Amino acid sequence: MNKISRRLAALFVVGVAALYPPLLGAFNRPASFLGIPLLPLYLFTVWGTLVVGAWILNRRDNP
Repeated sequence: MNKISRRLAALFVVGVAALYPPLLGAFNRPASFLGIPLLPLYLFTVWGTLVVGAWILNRRDNP
């Protein structure tokens, strides 16, 4: 595996860990941030971060 593949695999592992159900339980509470419930805010933030991270890693791969 080359360097980019290892970084993408690490990003995948971080994504699985971030979306692991016990961690999601910490954000499943009746609180909100700027009127947005915590769980959907956390899920969309993690998802967006993973997408941007994968895009950046793949962008560096192309000359």
